[in-house]
Amino acid sequence: MARKALGGNELIQQLNEMVAELIKENRKLKRQVDKLTARGSAAASSAVERSLRTMQRRVQRALTGPAKRKRRKTTGGGTTPRKNVTRRRRKTTA
Repeated sequence: MARKALGGNELIQQLNEMVAELIKENRKLKRQVDKLTARGSAAASSAVERSLRTMQRRVQRALTGPAKRKRRKTTGGGTTPRKNVTRRRRKTTA
């Protein structure tokens, strides 16, 4: 498709329209960047908050001293003997 040569006024008008379109698109992109940045900082702040809570819990446990863990009580007289398991050798193919 062949373009016709534009005159001075037509060329300036076309360039002005293109510049106006670029400015409009630039504003739109800036708004999108602002929205995404705000969303990202909110996600980052929640991650920071979570890690701070975890650290606080760990410090609290460390300050209260070692917690004694209760052993699980078994039901029954004692330990039951384990059944011997026979293991098969793997077949090797050369």
